[in-house]
Amino acid sequence: MADQNIEGEVVREIHLKISPQYATIVVVPKADEVNDANFPRNLHNAAELFLRVGMVENAAKLKTCVDGMITTYKENPDGKSGMRLGRACACWSCGYCGLPKNYQEGKSKKGPPGPCNHCGEPDQVNWLKVTTQQGKKGSEIPWIELAPLTEEEEKKKKDAEMAAKRAEIEANVKKAIQERKLVENSS
Repeated sequence: MADQNIEGEVVREIHLKISPQYATIVVVPKADEVNDANFPRNLHNAAELFLRVGMVENAAKLKTCVDGMITTYKENPDGKSGMRLGRACACWSCGYCGLPKNYQEGKSKKGPPGPCNHCGEPDQVNWLKVTTQQGKKGSEIPWIELAPLTEEEEKKKKDAEMAAKRAEIEANVKKAIQERKLVENSS
């Protein structure tokens, strides 16, 4: 493959480690998908499917979303501050997994899943059921994710990052000037 010349295509090697824990997140099939033998039954199967059909970006997006949720649970959140809890969906168009776009409206608990909170896809989405494995029985837990920042919070965050960067640059400049003076004085 290294000797092949592929014009117009970007060839890259990607390693995605998909945790076996993804198998505890069940993809709930719609009525017309229940008997489909090829339907992915959990997010581990979904990630494999994305990779098998060359939808690498979708697999990466799925991994980012699910790893975020798993990490949030591992950090033992209080479930209130800066978090959103609810029933999540998986989008087959972009790979997003998380609370649907209509989460704020409270419509996401009943009815069809979606639309996708990332790309807005209304149809190619399925509900997810997050379970904990306790032997053969697992109990369902809600999807948890960080709440998006408001415009004001986003501005404060950006301003704080800029101030920190400015302070870092100023400290580096001050250090460089001091080092230069030491070199000049020792000459």
